[in-house]
Amino acid sequence: MIQPGMFSRPDGSNIAEIDTKEFVHWVTVDFSKFGGRTRPNSGESMMRLMAEQCRSGVATITSLPQHHIRPCCLSLPVVGNAELVHVHILWRAAELADWHWEEIMAGKETLDTKRVLGDAPRLSRKRVNGA
Repeated sequence: MIQPGMFSRPDGSNIAEIDTKEFVHWVTVDFSKFGGRTRPNSGESMMRLMAEQCRSGVATITSLPQHHIRPCCLSLPVVGNAELVHVHILWRAAELADWHWEEIMAGKETLDTKRVLGDAPRLSRKRVNGA
């Protein structure tokens, strides 16, 4: 079954998680670990930070999206060979974050920041770092 995604269209309809038979690398940024920096609270700032963290090599790569498992993080899917080089996966994720930022800025999609941060009432997540 396809998971509901973290992004929505302007009409409020959800954009489901990627559904493919190909291998997917999930690149995750944890928004609770920024040592004194203000935690992002908008889709625009989350996508900017996501791209920055991917380009600097701080993001993690897993086989499953972490935003369904724990709060204060977002995972983006990079489809490709299981043997893709780490730096290429992160670079593709940064480009995907840039694309989402452009879509958000153009009003073509929104990011459910409450779900990302664990603040959505329908999720049974614990508050993290005051979120």
